[in-house]
Amino acid sequence: MTEPLDEPGPLTAADFETLLEASRALAGALDLPSLLKTVMELAARVVRAQSGSILLKDESTGELVFDVALGTAGDKVKSVRLKPGEGVAGWVAANGVPVVVNDVQNDPRWTTRVDTRSDFVTRHVVAVPLLHQGRLVGVLEGINKKDGNGFTVLDRRALEIFAAQAAVAIENARLFTRLNSEKNTLSTLVREMSDGALLMDTEGHVTLLNAAGATLLGVADDPAGRNAADLFRAFDVTPPLKVVFEGKEPARLTLSRPSGKKFILDGSFQMLRDGSGALLIFRDVTEARREEWLKQNFLAVISHKLKTPLVSITGFAPLLLEDKSLTPTQRQGLTAMRDQGNKLSQLVERLLNFATVESQTVALARKRCRARVLVDGVRASMAADLARQNVDFNIDESIDTLPALSVDPDRFSEVLRNLIDNGAKFNPKPNKRVRLYARAEGAEAVVSVEDDGPGIPPEDVGRIFKKFYQVEDTFTGQVEGAGLGLALAKRIVEAHGGAIQVRSVLGRGAVFTTRWPLDE
Repeated sequence: MTEPLDEPGPLTAADFETLLEASRALAGALDLPSLLKTVMELAARVVRAQSGSILLKDESTGELVFDVALGTAGDKVKSVRLKPGEGVAGWVAANGVPVVVNDVQNDPRWTTRVDTRSDFVTRHVVAVPLLHQGRLVGVLEGINKKDGNGFTVLDRRALEIFAAQAAVAIENARLFTRLNSEKNTLSTLVREMSDGALLMDTEGHVTLLNAAGATLLGVADDPAGRNAADLFRAFDVTPPLKVVFEGKEPARLTLSRPSGKKFILDGSFQMLRDGSGALLIFRDVTEARREEWLKQNFLAVISHKLKTPLVSITGFAPLLLEDKSLTPTQRQGLTAMRDQGNKLSQLVERLLNFATVESQTVALARKRCRARVLVDGVRASMAADLARQNVDFNIDESIDTLPALSVDPDRFSEVLRNLIDNGAKFNPKPNKRVRLYARAEGAEAVVSVEDDGPGIPPEDVGRIFKKFYQVEDTFTGQVEGAGLGLALAKRIVEAHGGAIQVRSVLGRGAVFTTRWPLDE
């Protein structure tokens, strides 16, 4: 027989009482192994079965796995896996509908593998799918009716009602287990981090501070519940934590101790995706900052010290070469002094540029300047080099329309020299053209330098302002240079509160545009 015994009429009060009691037992159960055992025991009780089992679906293979089974045979069948569609349970899983089979030995869907493994004789089975939000979780079975008469339609209905609640409880327990595991993993990672980690709620109160963070901040007791800003009282925080927290955007913070031994922390602030708070990761960068300062200071000091004797060498060598009475050996020596002095002077200039690019701030001596005067000075200083490279350098009359600028004249000229020099030396043409033009736009002066060189490949446009980066020499034909000119230009323009950008078309040159504040 594969059909349930007919038993008309609704569920009895006793049936509902059993289901209600079962629901109470499932509520709040979050330990998955204990919950599965409870579900199995209650399922057998609901349908008054001698035994029962829960088969959970293996998402990777689609097989049904015996997770819990009652009775002495329970442990023996735990390793049994039913292939998709195998057995009565497999049929229920494949079709998503419940079934009652009261003569399993004569049912073509029945598999004897379980009975053979467990030395158990199955006569009656009621099986229902465990469904959660339309997704199959597994199959719940009642095995062998206690009265020996087989399962009924009412047994199937009762088990279906119970299975719906059990599926929700199982999924909740699984979710809790995953979350608990992830929490434990995260806690372990945070504890073992060498960087400090500070977790805050939406009000800025501390919910977690790892051991490394407590050490860096000098916190001895548990800070949970305290305002995060209280932990930073010994530091100057830039920008202020309150401002960063209210902005709700990723940001970098610097925490420096104003008194005593120098101590600097660098922090990364990030709001949590679910909006439940924020995370601050910070580390000790005191030594790194000290080495950076020493490097910059060393380069700047050495470079300035070298410039003084170089001025004498590069200045007097050409003058001495004008003496007509020099012997060939003397002229050769002075020529070498002049050429090597010029090379050394260029090297010192590069060192100074590097120190400027690396520095946190660029010192500016702003003055009220006329753009035409500065540009003419740049042209005069570059005249010999431009002539040697066959560069036709044109200054558009639009430069005369600019009002006075509020800039550091030396730095402004340095930017233009770098842009003009780039437009010339990266151009492989025998005869080159570079044009400078300008316009006033609001409170800014817009100064552009245009060349007719090979242009800049699109993939390099976003990288050319990085220090030491150059478009490969096989493309431009340029083989000399440190890759600092554009990085320096960007640093100087931004220090003025302006901006620099480039527009280029391959084969048609490039236009570098700078924006400078006008004199107020």
